[in-house]
Amino acid sequence: MAAVLDRLALAADQVHAWVDEHETLVRQAYELGAAQHDIAPHAQVAQSTVSRILARDTTA
Repeated sequence: MAAVLDRLALAADQVHAWVDEHETLVRQAYELGAAQHDIAPHAQVAQSTVSRILARDTTA
């Protein structure tokens, strides 16, 4: 069980890293001039999700 829990913790860390990367790429695309409705299908999320990502404070 310990090995499975260790792997689970590693997987969770990887998920967080990929979510951060995903959000960074959404922001970069927007900063480069892509419209939210163009970003959404590439990010495989709704346009409202793109809006929420862009509205989040990244300085915290």
